[in-house]
Amino acid sequence: MKICLIHNLYEPYARGGAEQVVKTTIDFLLSKGHEVVLITSTPDKIEVVENGNLIIYRLKQKNIFVFLDLHKHNLFGKFVWHIFDMFNFDMAKRIKNILQQEKPEVVHTHNLMGLSFLIPREIRKLKIKHIHTVHDVQLVEPSGIILKANEKSWRYCGWLMKLHILVMRSLVGSPDVVISPSQFLLNFYKEKGFFVKSKLEVLVNPLTFSLPTDFNKEQYNGFNFLYLGQIEKHKGIFELLEAFKNIKNAKLHVVGDGSCLKELESKFQNLDNIVFYGRKDRQELPNIFAKMDMTIFPSICYENYPAVIFESFYFSVPVLASNHSSLSEFIKVGENGWLFDIEKENDLLEKMQWCLKNKIDIQKMSLNFDNNTLKKNSENYFVELLNLYK
Repeated sequence: MKICLIHNLYEPYARGGAEQVVKTTIDFLLSKGHEVVLITSTPDKIEVVENGNLIIYRLKQKNIFVFLDLHKHNLFGKFVWHIFDMFNFDMAKRIKNILQQEKPEVVHTHNLMGLSFLIPREIRKLKIKHIHTVHDVQLVEPSGIILKANEKSWRYCGWLMKLHILVMRSLVGSPDVVISPSQFLLNFYKEKGFFVKSKLEVLVNPLTFSLPTDFNKEQYNGFNFLYLGQIEKHKGIFELLEAFKNIKNAKLHVVGDGSCLKELESKFQNLDNIVFYGRKDRQELPNIFAKMDMTIFPSICYENYPAVIFESFYFSVPVLASNHSSLSEFIKVGENGWLFDIEKENDLLEKMQWCLKNKIDIQKMSLNFDNNTLKKNSENYFVELLNLYK
């Protein structure tokens, strides 16, 4: 079978969980002997790379600046860029020509920002089976970020947003199948009127890690909390660090990079129980998880399927997460972690203090983690995906 995947970023430009899912999917399809065509963006030169059964088309979008520089520009610049991005006829035409040339049996789209939101229309015209995976709220909110505390504000509910939703619904249409890793995100898009004729499927993402054969949890004195992710305000890292100033006899290990890293390193440099690592390669993460008692996921924005939560489970580390959007689907209180209320003052602090008092129970929980279930869920992802491709 020849399968075309379309996603805005791919290594070496990968930034997050969606890129890992696409990479893992491609590796699996190739391992089963399928032909794979990947269409993705590039900030550099346009090129076609062939490697066995994999062909990668790296296309550069004609816009006022490249997608990877979006965060560097002001609101007006982003607005103009997004208009060009939505209606990028040139990119849509180039991708249509590739599809006509390659003749895939199915097209599986992921994030389209930085390519063109006219792509679904071209797929419909060619009458190719179309599967789309939603990874975040990007089709409604271009930034991909909706703050839980402001979800009913004019920013997200005003006339401009309603107009944007109307246009995006028309552009994206109803692919044959829409996949979401969480029920929350499917419900979110259904409430906004998206995908009215699509078959909707909840299909949890595959594992993007292999457990090292020599992996063992290490025992340390004290208590080790882990924050792993973007160092950005919408991820709740500011609230976490402020709360952690009141924690004694424990360390917080902050792993990740982002626009707020230097600011936070400077602000909390005098606290010896907060350690900043910066960005780490994925190969280094098993050694980090091996030393941790609890991962904290304090996000204050809508979440879909945070990879760090399932990576923590895979390495037998429970998770303390905020209690909104999709997170309660995955955190089973008392089984694999706990939830804290982001709208309740001091609840995060109180939950961390509770963890310190109940370290033995948390260690017992870690010993009872069932990695085989995660592996089976990952295997099921590929079985179901292949069934949807047929």
